[in-house]
Amino acid sequence: MTQTLKHQFIVTVIGDLIADELARMRPSESEQWKRRQWHEDDCLIPKNQASKDDDKADAVAVDSLERLALAGRVVQFFDMGDSGVEDYLLRRHSLSEWADIVIKSREVHSRNITVTTSGTTGQPKPCEHSWSCLVEEVNEFIHIFNNEYEISPSRIVALVPSHHIYGFLFTVLLPNVIDVPVLRGFKAYSHVRNGGLQTGDIVVGFPELLTQIATEIPPLPPAMLFISSTGYCPPRTLHQLYAMGAARAVEIYGSSETAGIGYRCEPENNYHLLPRWRSDTNNPQQLIEKQSQTVYEIPDKAQWQTANEFKIAGRLDKAISIRGINVFPARIAESLRQHPAIIDTDVRPMTPDEGSGLKAFIVLRNDTEETAQSIRNWLAERLAPAEIPEHISFGEQLPLNAMGKACDWPIDKPINR
Repeated sequence: MTQTLKHQFIVTVIGDLIADELARMRPSESEQWKRRQWHEDDCLIPKNQASKDDDKADAVAVDSLERLALAGRVVQFFDMGDSGVEDYLLRRHSLSEWADIVIKSREVHSRNITVTTSGTTGQPKPCEHSWSCLVEEVNEFIHIFNNEYEISPSRIVALVPSHHIYGFLFTVLLPNVIDVPVLRGFKAYSHVRNGGLQTGDIVVGFPELLTQIATEIPPLPPAMLFISSTGYCPPRTLHQLYAMGAARAVEIYGSSETAGIGYRCEPENNYHLLPRWRSDTNNPQQLIEKQSQTVYEIPDKAQWQTANEFKIAGRLDKAISIRGINVFPARIAESLRQHPAIIDTDVRPMTPDEGSGLKAFIVLRNDTEETAQSIRNWLAERLAPAEIPEHISFGEQLPLNAMGKACDWPIDKPINR
């Protein structure tokens, strides 16, 4: 079992953690940080030492509280607390030096990983994972790819960040185990869109992005595998990938708390339970991890067809996935109701024909003239980018059906101020 996480992959994860934390602390710069490609020479320098003529492109100026928060994210993710070396993160500047400290911590303390939930229900929830269980899961998928699908991965094309559990498993741990290169960021996206994919590539994406590119990519080379997770992927997206020549288009079902639970390569099929789990015959909403005998709740409504096959009949927590992030329309609606000009609102996902984001219908007070953009600006100070509705409609009352119940609305009819 591989116990060593390579320096280059630790740098990648640290960069994504830094980007995520800076985006949280500096919401107006969110997209800038998430688009940035991080390298081992990138440095975190004190703001009071950054001069106007400092042209080092690899230097990021942070204040003392920001630096503390960034180090804290790295300590949490790599389970470095009480390792005795975690304080050195505050004394070193480059990502390469931070990766060296992480490696030392993993040698003397813990190899476990703690991810946080990608949802937006307030404070993110930490989810600790045993290193041996994660390696076991990756080896199970390697066996599936090689034996069930007859595909030997030769390169990973990563369209997801590395610090969430899905991205960590397939764009960090998988290539770490089988020793294959990884393309990331815009370079990865460009290869997918512009015919740069190669035989044996695994494209690791999420439903919204795969839906966007499925009809735009050129014919694919042989033995290409697409992976989708973080939410429901429309069947037509997966069928379109097959039509373009994909050898397999695999959906993986799981959560931040559990990592992978099941998989399927046809959207009409049941999910196959991964070997590391067994179903709880006494409770269909629970799973038991064989190695630790730990009981986990399944986050969605599971319908078991056999002891090792199941379907998902909807979410229990009412979350939906937007750009790979779990968002909660009810919470967003509650935030909108706190706006002084808004009487009531409804927030829903767009239909497939409308787009892939959220939409809001808003009832304003009579004496207000708010615009959709001003409301989005107000929300940007309170919510994550994925939570902000792409389209806002206005009306005198919320849409109701003939029975007087709340219903969906087309985004092209109400006036979008």
